[in-house]
Amino acid sequence: MRREPGRRRRDRPGAGRPRAGHATAALPAARRLAVTGLAATGLTATGLLAVACWSAAPATFHPAGVAGNAAGAGTAAPSGRNAVVRPPFGTNVHIVMPGWLPADSGEIPAVIAAKDFLLAFLYAEYRGNQDDRWTGYASGSVIGALKSDLEAPDVTAESFTGTIIFSHIRAFPDPIVKGGVDVSECFDNAQSSNTGLTTGKVIPDQVPADQHYYRNTDVMAVANGRWHVVSVYPVVYYPQAKECMP
Repeated sequence: MRREPGRRRRDRPGAGRPRAGHATAALPAARRLAVTGLAATGLTATGLLAVACWSAAPATFHPAGVAGNAAGAGTAAPSGRNAVVRPPFGTNVHIVMPGWLPADSGEIPAVIAAKDFLLAFLYAEYRGNQDDRWTGYASGSVIGALKSDLEAPDVTAESFTGTIIFSHIRAFPDPIVKGGVDVSECFDNAQSSNTGLTTGKVIPDQVPADQHYYRNTDVMAVANGRWHVVSVYPVVYYPQAKECMP
C-alpha cells in the first residue's frame, strides 16, 4: 500500500506499539495525512480558515514556493496572535484548516502550535522533503522518527495536488505527559492526488476509500518556553473514527 500525504507512520516514541505501516500524526502530502476529533457533525464553512487556495498548476510541474529552503523562509507573517503560519503552497493546492480554538485559554497556544506543525509537515511532503520548517514545531525523539518518514522514497519522489481538509479539532489533557495537551483532528485527503515530484503526473491511487479519512492526535508539551509536538499517536481510520465520516 502506498502512502498518503500527511499520513505519518511513526508510533508514539517508546510506547512499544507495533507500527505495521500505520500512520500516526496530523500532517499536516495529498494522500498521506492523519487526524482526530469527536463530534460527528458535518464540515461547514463556518469557522474554517482557508490556509492556501490557488488555481492552475505550472505547465512543467515544480512545486510552488521552492525559493526558500530554510525553516521559515517564504512563510507569511501571522496577522494576529492566534493566526496560523501558512507555508507557501502552490496554486495547485488548497488546504482547509478550521479556525476553532478551545475555550480553555491555556490550551490555545498548544492548538495554534499543532496547526502550524500540521501545515509545515504537510508542506515538507509537498516539497518532497526539501523543506524542514516543521522541525521548529517539534521536540525530542519524535523529530528523528518523523525525519525517517520523510526520507521514504514515496515522499522524496512525490508531491501532491488538490484539496486537503482538516476538521473536528479538539484539545484535551494527555494522560501520560505531565502538562501535555493532546490535539486531535480529522483529516480528509480524498480530493487530492499524489504526483511525481519532477513530472507532476498523477500517481494512481490504490488506497482503500475509507483510509482517506482518519483521526490524528499529536501530543503537545512546552519545551524551551514554547509548545512543541513531542509525540504522536497512531491514526484511527474511518469508520472506527466515526466523527471523520465523509
